[in-house]
Amino acid sequence: MEDKVLETRQSKEGTVIKRRRECLKCGYRFTTYERIEEELITVIKKDNSTQPFDKEKIVRGIKLASKGRPITETQIRQIADEIERYLIDEGKLKVTSAEIGDMVKSKLRAIDPVTFLRFASVCDEFQDIKDFESVIKEIEKEKQEKSNE
Repeated sequence: MEDKVLETRQSKEGTVIKRRRECLKCGYRFTTYERIEEELITVIKKDNSTQPFDKEKIVRGIKLASKGRPITETQIRQIADEIERYLIDEGKLKVTSAEIGDMVKSKLRAIDPVTFLRFASVCDEFQDIKDFESVIKEIEKEKQEKSNE
């Protein structure tokens, strides 16, 4: 249990730390490997069921909403990565699907209003044309405010 670290190296991926150690009592040398263990994020669905966070679900949702739109695969992956990183950095181990949806909508709104509207219509379960109209009015109002600045 009493040892000293002789050498420390990190793997190329940054996920494993290799330490060369020596026992202070007998002089025996050995190697330990330390792996970063991230706690899993749990998503609470609308029906209160839970499931593990899956970044690929965000990617698939955005791809569906952005079909035929000028959004690149890189932008889509970047959005999913940023959301995952935010949740990890903030230590949010439990998050609702609505919170994730809001984060995606916020990012899409800044990139492409049409993709945002498509995503929001599914995420917020639009029921009729009035739901679309109210969101479109919000987008137009924001756009006009930005042009007046």
